[in-house]
Amino acid sequence: MKKTLLASLGLTLMLSTSTGAAFGAEADSAPITKESNLSSLLEYHEQEPNDSFEQANYYFITDAVIGTLGEKVQGALENYDVYKIMVSRSNEVLFTIQGDQYPDSWIELTLYDSNGNRIKRSRNGQYTLNADLEKGKDYYLTVSALGLEPGRHVFDYRLSSEVIR
Repeated sequence: MKKTLLASLGLTLMLSTSTGAAFGAEADSAPITKESNLSSLLEYHEQEPNDSFEQANYYFITDAVIGTLGEKVQGALENYDVYKIMVSRSNEVLFTIQGDQYPDSWIELTLYDSNGNRIKRSRNGQYTLNADLEKGKDYYLTVSALGLEPGRHVFDYRLSSEVIR
């Protein structure tokens, strides 16, 4: 009985390791394209405070983060979240934000270089932003809630990204 159980556990471990290694090798050799059906590798919640470049949460391309704007944090209205992106491969990336939408306020995505210079931002009411990111460079992506009034709206959002080229 013990031998059967140990053999079964060994086989399960071997198959899971082989499958993981094969998937990893395949992922390294094949670039992810827009047509890919792969979902985010990881989904996590933002960590407050992340309201400045110095406090930015790390964000990795193809992951997703859940955040909230519009709540009072330490007595102030929180309407700004910052994420730091460290790029390991040059790619065109599409950032998408999903969540609450209100007619009198909206969320805006803005991309900055490592020196704090604005590169690109989404247009009013547009919940996507695409950008060419260069290997070895760091970027900051901000999520801002515009038109917020204290106690009026709370934005729960999901920020995700995908490599499109």
